[in-house]
Amino acid sequence: MVFALVLLYVAWRVYQRATAASGNGGNAGVAASQTGAAPPCRLDIQRGKLNWTAPCARALAMSGLLAGGLSGLLGVGGGFVMVPALQRYTDLNTQSILSTSLAVIALVSFSGVAASAATGHLQWAIALPFSAGALAGMGSGRLLAARLAGPVLQQAFALVSACVALALFVRAL
Repeated sequence: MVFALVLLYVAWRVYQRATAASGNGGNAGVAASQTGAAPPCRLDIQRGKLNWTAPCARALAMSGLLAGGLSGLLGVGGGFVMVPALQRYTDLNTQSILSTSLAVIALVSFSGVAASAATGHLQWAIALPFSAGALAGMGSGRLLAARLAGPVLQQAFALVSACVALALFVRAL
């Protein structure tokens, strides 16, 4: 039930931001434009990298701590926490946010796979076909995402997440 509530909250926040972004011309930094304040992590356009400041490092480290804590506690959290956190604390565009989130998830997942394989707890007969299906789904999703505007894609993600959260909540009762 805790995961369902977290997922429902994230879906609500993502939907709010996507709706505001579609009314704002789809600009990055929607959270900053809503509050009037700049996010702590700002992109240096000339270098193509974030300007690292103490507030930026603190915001990203705390977001990572929250994502890791939820992941350890509930077995989930990665993208559900990282994407909204990156939207809130950076002025990166949606593509950069999703790519960064996937890179972090891949690094964390690799360490988990390595540890499970080393201890003999990894069920390869299940993991390999599941991974193949996930990769095929990801490829299909990327093709579809390329044809949709960022706010529309985020609204769709929020609606699907809300449906999953509600189904999990009903199932837990």
